[in-house]
Amino acid sequence: MFYLNSHLIRLIEVSCAFLVLAGLTGCGTSKLTNTTRTATEQLLISDAMDRAVSQANFSVLRGKHIFINASPVEKVTDAPYLQSLVRQHALSCGCILEAKEEDAEIIVELRAGTSGTDQNDTLFGLSEMTIPGIAGYSSAISIPEVAIAKRTIQRATVKIGIFAYTRETHMPIWQSGNLQAESKAKNRWLLGMGPYRTGDIYEKESFAEQEIMIPLISNNDSEEEREFIPVGSQVFFKQNYDQENKDKIAREEKKKADAEKKAAEEAKAKEEAQAKKDAEAKSAEVAAAPAKAAPAPLPALAPAPAPVMAQPATAVGSQAGLLNPPPVK
Repeated sequence: MFYLNSHLIRLIEVSCAFLVLAGLTGCGTSKLTNTTRTATEQLLISDAMDRAVSQANFSVLRGKHIFINASPVEKVTDAPYLQSLVRQHALSCGCILEAKEEDAEIIVELRAGTSGTDQNDTLFGLSEMTIPGIAGYSSAISIPEVAIAKRTIQRATVKIGIFAYTRETHMPIWQSGNLQAESKAKNRWLLGMGPYRTGDIYEKESFAEQEIMIPLISNNDSEEEREFIPVGSQVFFKQNYDQENKDKIAREEKKKADAEKKAAEEAKAKEEAQAKKDAEAKSAEVAAAPAKAAPAPLPALAPAPAPVMAQPATAVGSQAGLLNPPPVK
C-alpha cells in the first residue's frame, strides 16, 4: 500500500509539472557572463561608489593644495576605481591635487567600511528538484524550475568616510561623515517570459533586452539640483579651460615684461659701469701728467727818488737867502 501511494504521488507531481509546462506560452533565459565577476555586480558596486562619493562636498577645500591618502582602501573591492573617483571629485570641486605629501598643505584621508553585494530571489511556482526513483519501478526524475512569477533583486552597498587635516600640525580641517549609498538591479519574469529589467544601473526599463517605456510606471524622475557636481555626470569645465588660457597669456606677458625689465637694468648697469670706468681712467691720466712751471715773479720796483727843491737864483753880493738857507732833506 505504501508503494502504491508513493507511486501515485510521484505520478501526480510529474503530471502537474507537465500540465503547467504545456500551458505556458513562452519561456526565456538570461545569461549574464562567464567571467569570475558578473558585469551586473561590477556595475552595481561602481554605481554605489559614484553615489557615495558624490555626497562629499569638497568645495570647502576649494583652492587648497591637497594630497589624498588612499592607503586604507587598497584592499577594498574595486579600490582603484574608488580612489580615482575621489581624485576626480576633488578636482571638480576646485581642489589642487599634489602628487607628493610634502608639497601639500592639507592631507585628505579616505576609508571604506563596506563594498559588496547581496542578492534576494522570490519565486512563485515550482523550484527545480529531483524526485528519487522507486526501487523496481523507475529511476530518479529531474524536474526543472517552473516559475509562474519570479523576481531577483541584486543590491550593492558602499560606505566610505573622508576627513582632512593640516600636514604640518595635523589639526582637523573637515570631515564628510559616513557616506553610504546603494545601487539595485531588479529582474522579473512572468509565465516564463522575461526578464523585465529595472534598476539604478539601467537608464531605461527593458524587456528581453529591449528598451520599453510604460506610462505611469516607468521612472522619469528629474535630477535633483545639487550645490556640487556628481562624479557620474558628464561635465565640461569651460570656465577652468578659459581661466587656464588667461593665466597662460598672463604668465607669458609677465615673463616678457620681466625679460624687458631685466634687459633695461642690465643696459643701465653696463652704462654706469662704463661711465665709472671712463671717470677712473681720466682721473688716472690727470694724476700722471707733469705739473706745469709757475711763471717767474716780476722784479720789485725801486722807490722813486725824493724831489729836490731848487733855490731861486740870487744876485752876487746880495744878502737874500743867505741868512735863511733851505732845509736839507
